[in-house]
Amino acid sequence: MNKEILGNLLRDALNPEFLEIDDRTEAHSGHASPGDGGHYEVRIVSSRFAGLAPLARHRLVNTATDPVRQEIHALSIKAYSPEEFAAQNPPKTPRPTIALNVL
Repeated sequence: MNKEILGNLLRDALNPEFLEIDDRTEAHSGHASPGDGGHYEVRIVSSRFAGLAPLARHRLVNTATDPVRQEIHALSIKAYSPEEFAAQNPPKTPRPTIALNVL
């Protein structure tokens, strides 16, 4: 399995505004049985998470990834509503520019 398959499942189920998946499997290659599944970190923003507790959000993500559950060894989930994500990542204001008139 790869992160593209994981991403497709999450997009289909949760229609995220933002989705970032990091495949961290290589970092865990020293485990006793590294071939038993991948290690993934998911950061996802969806309006489906609004008003839900973290556990309910994780359940939605886990349900969406159920078809490939046997191929996932570890899944780290950071799930945000759009409002929470915007509050944590405020837009950067551009630095003022200074206009010089050259004669």
